[in-house]
Amino acid sequence: MKGLGSHDPRQLGRHRMVAVIGQGGMGRVLLGHSPTGRLVAVKQVHRHLAKDPEFRERFRQEVAASSQVTGAYTAGVVDSDTESDSPWLATEYIAGPSLKTVIEETGPMSLGGLRLLAAGLASALVEIHRAGLVHRDLKPANILLSGDGPRVIDFGIARALEGGAQLTATGSVIGSPAFMSPEQAEGRPLTPAADVFSIGAILAMAATGESPFAGTATPQVLYNVLHSAPDTARVPGPMRDIVERCLAKDPADRPTPEELSEAAGRIEAEPVWPGAVRDVIAGHRSDSDWWVETTAKHARYEAQVEGLKKRRQRNMRSVAAAFAVMVLLGGAAFGAHEWAVQSGYATPATDLAVSLTGEQWRTLDPCALLENSLTKDFGSRSGDFSDSTAGACSANFTDSSNAKRSFEVTIGGTGDSLTGALPRLSGAVAGWMPMYGLFKDGSSCDRWVITQGRPAVSVKLSAKMSGKGDVCPAAEQGLRAVVDRLAVNPPRLPLPKDSVRSLDPCALVERKLASELSGASMHQTISPTSCYWSGDDSYFSLTLTESSRPDQSHQGEPTQIDGATAYVEDSYAKYHSAQCELTYMVRPTRKDKAEVVKISFGSWRDSPDSCDRGKRVFSTVLAQLPK
Repeated sequence: MKGLGSHDPRQLGRHRMVAVIGQGGMGRVLLGHSPTGRLVAVKQVHRHLAKDPEFRERFRQEVAASSQVTGAYTAGVVDSDTESDSPWLATEYIAGPSLKTVIEETGPMSLGGLRLLAAGLASALVEIHRAGLVHRDLKPANILLSGDGPRVIDFGIARALEGGAQLTATGSVIGSPAFMSPEQAEGRPLTPAADVFSIGAILAMAATGESPFAGTATPQVLYNVLHSAPDTARVPGPMRDIVERCLAKDPADRPTPEELSEAAGRIEAEPVWPGAVRDVIAGHRSDSDWWVETTAKHARYEAQVEGLKKRRQRNMRSVAAAFAVMVLLGGAAFGAHEWAVQSGYATPATDLAVSLTGEQWRTLDPCALLENSLTKDFGSRSGDFSDSTAGACSANFTDSSNAKRSFEVTIGGTGDSLTGALPRLSGAVAGWMPMYGLFKDGSSCDRWVITQGRPAVSVKLSAKMSGKGDVCPAAEQGLRAVVDRLAVNPPRLPLPKDSVRSLDPCALVERKLASELSGASMHQTISPTSCYWSGDDSYFSLTLTESSRPDQSHQGEPTQIDGATAYVEDSYAKYHSAQCELTYMVRPTRKDKAEVVKISFGSWRDSPDSCDRGKRVFSTVLAQLPK
């Protein structure tokens, strides 16, 4: 999810919008909060599509179709408006990832997970077909996973069994090639058996990580669907018979949803999601909870600001009335030039959201960000930048009144690494994000925000001034300017092609290797440049950054690994501590600095092989670095 943009609605019907879930060719999906406290997923059609009568009629049909479907394994319709300039549909929000996302992040599913998936999808089909509908677009992206089972969503191209208006061009095929039935691929009339075929393809993908009709291009995929036997060799035996029956070319040979449910129930495996899947589901649930909590805090703050604004407007009207009376009574001698009235409150300059990608965070230029953001309000920079720490930069600024202040911007951690590390809310807001801060006033002041996209990154601005005075207002004003710059035009470092700064550290280690070495099935992004894996016995981190040159700073013993020189510090050999750190210099940059790869490996128990494990990770990473 990411924050609402300046063009996103803040209210649709009775529902207050909280965040953007996603966007596609037909519209945006927003997370909404109803007056009853219920979360809803709101699909809002793009305005240019809403002007197309054919598309609008199709959307009305979707709303009508979705409203007929109920059941534990579908997302029910909550509200809609099909006649507005931007029509929308609100359904129950499922706080879980799509099956597509889960398989991409955790790999093929266990037999118990497959049983739960098959039983849930069969139950959903029973309800869909009972309403007289054929879904027509069942695919992993349209199946969300909650803690107790799957949920089928998106009836965007559902058709009533008894027929209806043809809302697509003659000869066109709607659906997802790898998961559509042969009869749908040929454009023949569909029966509920078409959805059963899709379920078979989905189960095979969940069991193996790939479509049973995989091909290098869409025509080849469609040919395989029509003429080739499905590849089910890697589907677990107890599930293979179910999948192959669902994937029969002849619709009459496929099981009914009721028969599919009975067959899934006979599998001897506990119907539960694997631990890695439950972790991904929990992460999505905490993500939506965070958005709701943050938006509620912001709404309360806005209400307080609006109340203060109205009170001061009333006070100003009273002052203006008193001044008019004074003029009428001969008080004009005061002179307008001697009577200055200021509002005393600030209004937000923008509502732009910060939604940088991981690569944009990693290649951000903190010094340019600092100067470009603060020069307008705090004067010119005096002296050089100080940027000895990666992701941070500081400088002094002097304004026209000769006021001198020192500012430092720091791009910090992400995700769970921020939990419990933040100070209390300061009461201020920047770019729809609440500010955190330790103190309300002082000659030095720190202010943070946590961006609301993925990855969630902390942005801190520290301010100092000599002598007496409160610098916290300057820190808050400066942080707002920094956030505005990040939202509109974030400056990037001028990096050469062989730089590693743009690489995603989490993508450099295969899930299988990480699991083998640490027991961790999932990684954790702890900063834009660092990734962390932690299992029951071991843990390790991988960082791509700029730091001191290892060949000049004595960061371990030089060691040859696959023809490259890495500097290895084995704490077990020195201190009998099960920790090891490997540092590799990719290229020198400036003075005594270099782009480096750091791998820190450790164990929760007494283990002398941490460096051997670290070297295995290094070998994998080295092969993927720019030459």
